[in-house]
Amino acid sequence: MFNTLKKTSLALLVASTAFVQFSCNKDDAEADKLGNWYRTGIPNFGGSARTRAVSFVIGNKGYIGTGLTNETAPRVKDFWSYDATTKIWSQVAPFEGSGRNDATAFVMNGKAYVGTGFDGVTTVDGGYKKDFYQYDPATNKWTKKADFLGGTRQYATSFVTDNRAYVGLGYNGSGFYQDFYEYNDKTDKWSEVATFTGGKRRGALSFTVGGKAYVGFGLNNAGTEVKDLYSFDPAGNSGSGAWSRLDANTDDAFTGRSFATALVINEKAYVVGGAGKSDTWEYTPGTNTWTQVTGFEASGGRGYAAGFSIGNLGYFGTGSSTGSNGLDDFWAFDPTATVNADDN
Repeated sequence: MFNTLKKTSLALLVASTAFVQFSCNKDDAEADKLGNWYRTGIPNFGGSARTRAVSFVIGNKGYIGTGLTNETAPRVKDFWSYDATTKIWSQVAPFEGSGRNDATAFVMNGKAYVGTGFDGVTTVDGGYKKDFYQYDPATNKWTKKADFLGGTRQYATSFVTDNRAYVGLGYNGSGFYQDFYEYNDKTDKWSEVATFTGGKRRGALSFTVGGKAYVGFGLNNAGTEVKDLYSFDPAGNSGSGAWSRLDANTDDAFTGRSFATALVINEKAYVVGGAGKSDTWEYTPGTNTWTQVTGFEASGGRGYAAGFSIGNLGYFGTGSSTGSNGLDDFWAFDPTATVNADDN
């Protein structure tokens, strides 16, 4: 009996020591990186918990809406704005189209455009959408715009550069896409541009830094998560656009990912998480270099999340972690601060 207790106590001591050592090593590893994630003073998302929503920024307000919730009617069309000054969420006019998940959004000339996605009404185009709507924050109204020329799809990727908007990639049940289309907000017309040279994929991300657009990552049609990155020149190929592949990050810790989020802060991009991932990487376009910074701190990784940047901070939340349904937590990220474990 004594020997059994002695062995049990020793085993618990070894396990406890190992746990402490693991925790310290993890904390020390994060302490070596720059950037701080925090929730202190940041309210949870104002709407119901969800994943696969869209997000965008107009002025000093960030917006999150649509998505897949945990409710009886899961696909929603509500929209919420976040005031970074007052730190208050306010509900705004609901999206004019059907409730949906995996739509895409971009902002041009002070107005937002939201479209494509999947609404679950499989009797109409399999549930995949091609409609687009414009949101004007000055009037708090949505206006129907021309349907996306590329047809129905979800998981599309969009960006704006040189005052022109582009939408492409994605999936619609019958296959993956690698096409891209330009939207002219003055004429409300779409036109096809150069095909993305990185191949077909869904769950890619995009960002614009210093007037140049970048697209990469995602899940290709072979089922592989990739980590490549391409820049887009809208003036290339006599105005139809040109894609250029950039050197890949060779750090073994930097792995392929899909459904990650990009935050642009002070002329640098931060790639956060992805399905089952929580690490965060800083990209400096001028030198085409990647630096690992403090990873997103919630457990289980975070994919399908919403995010935006206002001032010197990034904001990130909702989405889903490994094994979870939609979430409503909301975080701020300061890329210049050191880790503070007491503000979560």
